[in-house]
Amino acid sequence: MSVALLLAGGTACGDDGGVEKPDALSASQVCDGTLDKAAVTALESLGGTKRFNELRGADASGAPKAFSLEWAEKTLHHKPTEKNTCVIYKADGSDFPLLDISFSASQSHPDPAEEKQANDSDEVLFPLGLYASAQGDTGTLLYFACPTEGPDGKAPYIKADMFSARGQVNPEAEGRMTVLNDVSRALAEQLGCAAQAKLPAEVPDALPR
Repeated sequence: MSVALLLAGGTACGDDGGVEKPDALSASQVCDGTLDKAAVTALESLGGTKRFNELRGADASGAPKAFSLEWAEKTLHHKPTEKNTCVIYKADGSDFPLLDISFSASQSHPDPAEEKQANDSDEVLFPLGLYASAQGDTGTLLYFACPTEGPDGKAPYIKADMFSARGQVNPEAEGRMTVLNDVSRALAEQLGCAAQAKLPAEVPDALPR
């Protein structure tokens, strides 16, 4: 059985000796159902498929591994784990995630003006939240205002970080940011900071280089 199926909660072989694959998810079902129509289209385009899988099952404590906004809210001040990370696989047995989206509380954020001035050729900046960038064909980053408090104290910002496995995803920057923005916007609504976050329903055009 492939690593992807094990991570996605695949089951043992059936009577016929074949591997029973987990039920595939649609793009609208991944990441706790946070993607709207535009982001659904973007994810399908990024992956070149309409069938996906996520981490499933439960951890040692019995808590579900599947991403949820509720768990993300509770664990923003902890190290990234399954509970605040949405890991999406193509439902084709791929061993590597298509997208890996994590959230964490942050005390600071990059300055878009400074980053634009020092911008390298493979980074695309978007006028979104406090800072939003797509780097090369693997990294997508978004910071937005949202005060939270945890065991380590208070933090004024949230960092949303998305990694795309090289060769697994169509590297189109706007599509990647559209997906990351939708999950982030849903989390901001969950946390009650949507107005401060300034994450619109539609991703604006990238800033000129």
